[in-house]
Amino acid sequence: MNLGSILDSLMANQRNQGSFGGRPGQPGMGGMQGGMGDLASRIPGGMGGLAGGALLSMILGRGAGRSAGGSLLKAGGLAVLASVAFKAFEDWKAKQAPAPGQPANLPTQPPAGSGFHLDEEKDKEGNEMGLALVQAMISAAKSDGHLDGEESIRIQEQIQQLGLGNEEKGFLLDLMAKPADAAAIARLPRTKEQAAELYVASRIAIGDVNTPEERAYLDRLVALLDLPGDLVAHLDTQVDAARKTLAA
Repeated sequence: MNLGSILDSLMANQRNQGSFGGRPGQPGMGGMQGGMGDLASRIPGGMGGLAGGALLSMILGRGAGRSAGGSLLKAGGLAVLASVAFKAFEDWKAKQAPAPGQPANLPTQPPAGSGFHLDEEKDKEGNEMGLALVQAMISAAKSDGHLDGEESIRIQEQIQQLGLGNEEKGFLLDLMAKPADAAAIARLPRTKEQAAELYVASRIAIGDVNTPEERAYLDRLVALLDLPGDLVAHLDTQVDAARKTLAA
């Protein structure tokens, strides 16, 4: 199942239209290598309609903070999460102090061998890391209850229309039916780098932390992932910087 790549295509703009930090026809911020355009062309509706991010927007919700995260993902795809986590991780290892308010200065893609290159990564279950990032986003987005009831049913109806294979479609529908589960997400990473990526995915999915439920979910996730507090500060700073840079 190549769900990570499929969701990357659903969330990104068409590659030949450029992406965050890039030029038309070239991979930009988080530009993914290898067949993304071909995959997108096989999804009904193309990238301009439902497959252009409407599903993501429904999952993340309508709050300002979540909308900014959705825009970031639509511009850079799943690889933007890896780039944000990589930059924060490198600053943390270099013992630099977080610098809130500064514009994002992210690599187009983390280098090979860094532990953040999505094409090389597998989670603890042996699946591609993109799959774990999707799981983390959906779980986090459900943490405040906005995906319960009618909204969840609407999203499941949209998933049925995406033209995905039975395995991919079933996996997405199963995720939508499950409650938020920080413990399940914390069981996925093999490395500290992957744990940082999963936190970034969750933080972007939640956006601005506006409810006690969201704060409790993130706090529990941080504890279960065993992420140091100073690393989390770097991750939060880079998430906010990336959102602001895109909005500028």
